[in-house]
Amino acid sequence: MLDVCIIDDEPLARERMRSLLERADIDVSIIGEAGNGREAIPMIHEKRPSLIFLDIQMPGLTGFDVVDLIAPPLPHIVFVTAFDQYALQAFEVHALDYLTKPVSLERLNRSLHRITRLISEKQAEEGLDTLQEARKSQPLRKLTLQLGKKMRIVDPEEVRYFEAKDKLVFARLFDGKEYPTHFTLQTLEERLDEAIFIRSHRAFLVNIHTIRELSTWFSGTYQMRLDDNTLLPVSRRRARTVKDILNG
Repeated sequence: MLDVCIIDDEPLARERMRSLLERADIDVSIIGEAGNGREAIPMIHEKRPSLIFLDIQMPGLTGFDVVDLIAPPLPHIVFVTAFDQYALQAFEVHALDYLTKPVSLERLNRSLHRITRLISEKQAEEGLDTLQEARKSQPLRKLTLQLGKKMRIVDPEEVRYFEAKDKLVFARLFDGKEYPTHFTLQTLEERLDEAIFIRSHRAFLVNIHTIRELSTWFSGTYQMRLDDNTLLPVSRRRARTVKDILNG
């Protein structure tokens, strides 16, 4: 049996999908529903479904944003949308399938049979790995931060700097608070706007707009002062880039 979550901003669409799944050939257990991406991400992290039916065109966070913000391991994903224009992009991120609204029971059954076959043949896991790789070329529009058992979704521009410590990456916000995030520093460096964030040190990724001063430190290293007077180390090989930013 597949544990399934339905994510769609249209209540009637969720109701229709629920009704179809209850009549489907494959046994499924509907363990959760969400009406938007902000609800979906903590629900997925809490319930860990094996399969999600994910609407692409939602207000706030799109279905593709939800994929970016789910902490590994990812569930298997079937995208659902009323817009055919998203079909190509959906397959580019290697979803298990793509359903166009209104979804028919016949089409859903074909999808479920295909998914169970792929899972039994261990091919679905390969698709998830490829999906994560494919998303690395897309910029991150939002970030998830961990607040105990809850999650906070923020714009990258709300972060003063990221710091890798204790095997985690922490985001220091402009309000002075610090929260862990599930992204690695390398992923953040690759997927955040390079016009806003710079890797100043192996342990730090800094919002360029906060840098106020660069000074020599000891043994040929440097340190930068941010707009809140925080002092952060700068590696020798990255000092030139910081200098260029300050002089620009």
